[in-house]
Amino acid sequence: MNGETGPPLNPIMSSLYRSLLFLLAGFVLAPGNAGAWGSGHDDIVRAVIERLPDEVRAGFTPGIIQHAVQHSSHYPDSFEPFDAAEVGEGAVTALNEAGLKVRYDLHHDHGRVASFARLVEAFREGNPEPIAHWIASHSHVIADMAACNHDPLVHNATYGWAPWKVKLPHGGDFSQVSRFLDLSGTVRDNAGGTAAFQEAIDRLSLNDDGRTAEDQVVEMILYGQEGARFCSPRGVEVLRGAAGWVDREDPEARTVLWRNLGELGAWAVVRTLRDVDVARRFAKEDIKVTLDEFAKARADEAIDTLLHERRLEEDALYAPILRSLSPQDRGITGIVLEPTWDMNDAMLGFSSRVQSASIVRTLAKRGRGHVTLDLRELLEQGFPKVGQVPLVIIVATSFNNYRWMKTETFDDRLSDYVAAGGRVLWIAGTGQLPKRTFAEMIHLMSREAQAKLPVPPDDFTSARLSVSLKEERSWNIANTPETPAGWQRPHCPWRFDSAAPGYETILTLEAGSTRHTVGVVARNRRLALLPVYAVTPHLLDKETPVASPHEPELDVPSEAILMETIERLLSPE
Repeated sequence: MNGETGPPLNPIMSSLYRSLLFLLAGFVLAPGNAGAWGSGHDDIVRAVIERLPDEVRAGFTPGIIQHAVQHSSHYPDSFEPFDAAEVGEGAVTALNEAGLKVRYDLHHDHGRVASFARLVEAFREGNPEPIAHWIASHSHVIADMAACNHDPLVHNATYGWAPWKVKLPHGGDFSQVSRFLDLSGTVRDNAGGTAAFQEAIDRLSLNDDGRTAEDQVVEMILYGQEGARFCSPRGVEVLRGAAGWVDREDPEARTVLWRNLGELGAWAVVRTLRDVDVARRFAKEDIKVTLDEFAKARADEAIDTLLHERRLEEDALYAPILRSLSPQDRGITGIVLEPTWDMNDAMLGFSSRVQSASIVRTLAKRGRGHVTLDLRELLEQGFPKVGQVPLVIIVATSFNNYRWMKTETFDDRLSDYVAAGGRVLWIAGTGQLPKRTFAEMIHLMSREAQAKLPVPPDDFTSARLSVSLKEERSWNIANTPETPAGWQRPHCPWRFDSAAPGYETILTLEAGSTRHTVGVVARNRRLALLPVYAVTPHLLDKETPVASPHEPELDVPSEAILMETIERLLSPE
């Protein structure tokens, strides 16, 4: 497109469309759920419709546009089945045959392909209503791929720190910040945000490059990884800008917010517009869109390549804290880091990245020697020599195979490291532990069926965590882990027999009349386990303001728990 939007409307028609689109801007101002953009989806659809070629846009009545913005732009967030009365019997049949049963399935890789196929079919049939519906719906699933609340740090701020009302340095709180973390807060800010969004769309514009159907299918499957890659340098900047504007009314911070959020929204707009151009051509040339084995194999290969090539420094969450191992390093602590992949994808868990980064900053603040370890390098090359790195910290809210990254390989590498004398602090969530390395400990762990915490959620909040080394220190849990939405909830259900042979209690949870061991250290000082809620920033401390909102570190209780566990691990047997 290179800034072109097809033949322009005459000034009167253009004014009418803009008036209608901005009139619709008043609907749904609050950010949405953990799916992605909230009312920002409306802004993306408006921007797309405003830039459609005249021959497409001219068929849209005000009612069709209103329905696309208010309904179709949020269509994929429903878990309702597809309704033939709304999209037609043929569409329902085709979607079901593609493996999609409910509207939310449109978010999946094969769902984006199926969504685009419906758009091609709508253009082939030439009916404006389904064309508008599938443009709006397709824009939603594209936009989700680069939404800033799929950045791990922004996600925590939106769904954890905001409802907890974590305090900002100058007295405000994160509930005031969260409204700026949705695209709508920038797009509808006429002081400069609107212009930043429009400029980003023009700068990032894309053309139909004559691609084949298979090329288009592969591209759409890659949207998830490429969207995360585009977001990774910008999510932290969005939070820095939003917090700086709310906390200090810093105009430079607001400019940072506008620029980064505008680019994230524009990423979706320009891809939707390009896909519309491609869909129109496919419809005219009677090109079929299918997810066959050849396209799937190409996409799999491309994703695996991307997973190898992504650099840790591409994640703004990590870039300032990375430290490589030097030959002269001795006796330092390693912290394992995993890059940010497609939304909610991870080997070690989506939110583990925030706790891991917080631990690195806390160690640096303490002046403790440390090194950051790339998960992929550990899988391919093994862990560092014990003399250099005698202790490794791994935050793993889950532990799953992720494409070419296999848990069995990681477990083997970790077990070899422990056998050579290495020590491991595993910070656990709801997932299983490495079966070989933690074989003995696993037999001592228990949980209630389907439980996500050691005690019922109502009992957990205000329960007491106690850590002991030379003396016992205790803190009441200040905030609930049952946040309104999100993948960042600090759940860990595991508990231990307080008399577990071969292990010492390091952390206990006291709720009412019950007291459970929830953290242990092996007597031989090789292995330790803590629950993720013990090192989740701001869960235990409600009063202390955050020092730098976009630079996470542990709060005082979490820091104390971490450091005392490290001391226990490194103490003589």
